[in-house]
Amino acid sequence: MEQEIRSYSVKSYLTSIKNKLSETPAVWVHGVITQIVEKPKIVYITIADFEEGDVKPIATISLSCFTGKYIAIRAKTENAPKPFALKEQMKVCFQIKADVYIPAGKLQGQILDVDPIYTLGELAITKSAILKKLAVEGLLEKNKQLELAKVPLRVGLITGETTAAYKDFTTRLEASPFKFQIVTAYAKMQGNETEASVLEALEKLREDCGIDVVCIVRGGGSKTDLNYFDSEALCRAVANFPLPVFTGIGHEIDKSLLDEVAYLSCITPTDCAKRLVERVEESWNEMLFTARKIAERSKSTLVENNRKLSQMGNDLQREVLFRVEKEKNRHSMMAASLQKNTQFIFKAEDSRISRNEEGLRQGSRKILDLAKSKFTLLEVRTKNADPQTAINKGFTLTLDSQGKFIRNAKDLKSGDILTTRFKDGSVSSIVK
Repeated sequence: MEQEIRSYSVKSYLTSIKNKLSETPAVWVHGVITQIVEKPKIVYITIADFEEGDVKPIATISLSCFTGKYIAIRAKTENAPKPFALKEQMKVCFQIKADVYIPAGKLQGQILDVDPIYTLGELAITKSAILKKLAVEGLLEKNKQLELAKVPLRVGLITGETTAAYKDFTTRLEASPFKFQIVTAYAKMQGNETEASVLEALEKLREDCGIDVVCIVRGGGSKTDLNYFDSEALCRAVANFPLPVFTGIGHEIDKSLLDEVAYLSCITPTDCAKRLVERVEESWNEMLFTARKIAERSKSTLVENNRKLSQMGNDLQREVLFRVEKEKNRHSMMAASLQKNTQFIFKAEDSRISRNEEGLRQGSRKILDLAKSKFTLLEVRTKNADPQTAINKGFTLTLDSQGKFIRNAKDLKSGDILTTRFKDGSVSSIVK
């Protein structure tokens, strides 16, 4: 006869395993939080192990924690020397009691406690590594090296919507005597959405080319929220932002990594706004100082120029009087000289006219006699030049057929008709 096989129900089997696991002592287990799901009575947390450089977990365990216990654990982390809040991607070390969740047949440890020192150490290591990396790349000083506008009146503001930080910041600017213009880009300033929403706000403000400065502000709140501003992505975005970035995160003692890379780290949103007012006020005072200097120098210059003009006027007046007096004397001398010269000229002209009058009387007769002599001489010369006179003296004149004088025999040719004039007549002849 075959032996009867003994079997167990699923519940019995899992219950026996659960009872067996209850004998296992609680142990400390560390890993990276991959998921947190909060229910009204219980909180589910999943942690896992990862290899360096790989995002795929090599081991995963689901954990549960009753809400009362979770509140105590959270209070423990938030009251640590450097407070922090449990969140995804954080390295933690939990004290776990092994257990089985019978309805799902799933190994699910119960969280009994947390070791804040472990997480603080990991956070410090991570923060230090990020800080070192930013320093090596020169990003800690990059935004600080930008030139802040002398009058930063157009302000880009990143903060939570309808928050006390927004009100504190804007109220301080509105209370100033200057007309600030605020361009707001709202973002989540706590929780897991902080990094993504702040990055999105920065990109939105980057597109506004009229902004002078960007301010990232949030109120005090829980100190654990400060950890969200240790994001490497946020630090790089602020360090590489083309405008100066002010931070007013609201923590007076601790500084986030975002404060380290910002152009200016302020302790509160109000302090952040105050620094902007001081910057504009400083520029305003510089302008007033410069204006006063210009006014003083202008006044001094005008006084000096007036003095010089008065001196020049006096000098000019003296010079004009001197010149007028000198010209007056010169004209007087010229008038006296002219009077003497006129009398001399009149006397000389009178004498000359008298001489000319006598000369005309004596000279006209001589001129007529001279002209008569010249005429007689000219008459004699003209008479002697007359050909008839030469003929009368026994000379002859030979003329060609045109009545022109023949002076050279070579000018004649055979057949030419010549006329020879004598005292008592003329004779024609033909040249052979």
